[in-house]
Amino acid sequence: MTQGVVPYLGTFLCDLVVLDTAMEDYLEGNEINHRKKNKEYRVLTDIMLLQAAAENYCLEPQHPFTAWFWAVERLSEDDSYTLSCQLEPRS
Repeated sequence: MTQGVVPYLGTFLCDLVVLDTAMEDYLEGNEINHRKKNKEYRVLTDIMLLQAAAENYCLEPQHPFTAWFWAVERLSEDDSYTLSCQLEPRS
């Protein structure tokens, strides 16, 4: 039996944000920054590879968990955003 991995999407999203803010889209002479695009491509490729690998998982629903999950009170979008800013303040 092969073990899988549960990647944290936030890591990939942070990588993309860092690339977006740290590197310019265009170089001198309005030339596309291919180095930046290559790095973005690698991050997105990693996500796609993990998604493809996940198709091989044989997961069975755990009914106690699903019952708990659907019973949990949901936060509104505004409350979720406020909590997110408290947990990870913008720098």
